[in-house]
Amino acid sequence: MQRYFFIGSLLLTLSASAQTVVPTVREALTLARQNNPELVNARQNRMVQEQQRAAVRAGLRPTARLFTNFDYNYALPVSLVPAEFAGGQKGEFQEFRFGLPLFLTAGAEVNAPLINRPARADLGITEQYLRIVDDQALVLQDDISTQTARVYHAALLTRAAIQITRRNLSVTDTLAQIARQRLDKGLIEPLEYNRIRQVQLSTADVLYQNELNYTRNMNQLKLLLGLAPTDSLTLTEELSAQVVGPSETSFPAATTLPQRPQITLRESRVELARLQIERERLMRSPTLSAYGRFTEQAQRNRLNFLNPNERWFTIGVAGLQFNWPIYSGGLRASNLTRNRLQLKLAEAELAYERNRQQTDTDDVRNSHNQAVRSLDLNRQNFELSSQNVQIALVKYRSGLFAYDQYLNVFNETLTAQNRYLTTLSNVFINGTILQIRGGL
Repeated sequence: MQRYFFIGSLLLTLSASAQTVVPTVREALTLARQNNPELVNARQNRMVQEQQRAAVRAGLRPTARLFTNFDYNYALPVSLVPAEFAGGQKGEFQEFRFGLPLFLTAGAEVNAPLINRPARADLGITEQYLRIVDDQALVLQDDISTQTARVYHAALLTRAAIQITRRNLSVTDTLAQIARQRLDKGLIEPLEYNRIRQVQLSTADVLYQNELNYTRNMNQLKLLLGLAPTDSLTLTEELSAQVVGPSETSFPAATTLPQRPQITLRESRVELARLQIERERLMRSPTLSAYGRFTEQAQRNRLNFLNPNERWFTIGVAGLQFNWPIYSGGLRASNLTRNRLQLKLAEAELAYERNRQQTDTDDVRNSHNQAVRSLDLNRQNFELSSQNVQIALVKYRSGLFAYDQYLNVFNETLTAQNRYLTTLSNVFINGTILQIRGGL
């Protein structure tokens, strides 16, 4: 019994852990910034790119290595020496072989850069690359937040549309029942009944489409929040009409909003181009490094390097190495020209991005203010149209309204419903986007 109780408790725990309740759009944005797979991968990529800094710093630090070489000289160099130096006849030459066929060398080497301005410039470029990675992550976060706000409110919109469409379907069902009774009594023609049935079927199809859109929006929202498709997601917020009027909005002008991450990213790329130009100029600077090398070398005719009676020879050297590049075949000049062109391109992209972001923010603000101004009018229109369709249904039931008259009122109601829901959604979507951009 205890075993079954434990298994049941475990299943309930796993089920509860897979259920997510989101009460507000702010909570949805927080979850997206924490759990969105793209943002998680961006943070992981930042940790990977961080290692590039250590790689560049290594070029400014001393290096040391141990090495060993084994050489077999199968053809040793030979020189002709006058034979008289070896007791031979004058005018004759004798061959002398230099070295032994087997060489074994073991040693240690240390190098330390003393002056290397291009390498220090590389360190600054690496730091700038990391700033660009950070800026790209902020741009991605801004895009994900904007998508989350749109999909979140789209889900609320389609859910509200489902509720309204169900009421409309209920009305058309009632209308079809009335029409059927009248058709059976011979009060209306089959044509009128068929038209009513068409409206009923069309309304049912709209309901199915809204349910499909709601499912798609919820699945997309799960993806943005880092949830699995099988996880449960519940939105407790409702599209509310409690929206501040245009005189109460507190969104500042675009010029006073915090700078958009897209602009910061372009500025970082401009700075990177400048650093790359400076590095190409520093490539003409001389470099100075210190080095030291110690080796032990043995020369043998046979493989007997472990024989303690045979000698090993010591070689040690220490010094400075000075390099001053004079001519590189035009490579530096070409790289410098290329980097200058890249700087001009980056500056042009920065200017365009500033204008684009200001235009986009102005458009979002104007859309929000327009939706706020229109919301109250659309709400009143929606309420009046809902009353009108009920009145028209009563009149049609009592025979005071022809079907065409009722259909006109019903179509006006559908238009008012769609306009109201769209306006209400625009208010919340654009308001949330402005809040993301620092408007509130």
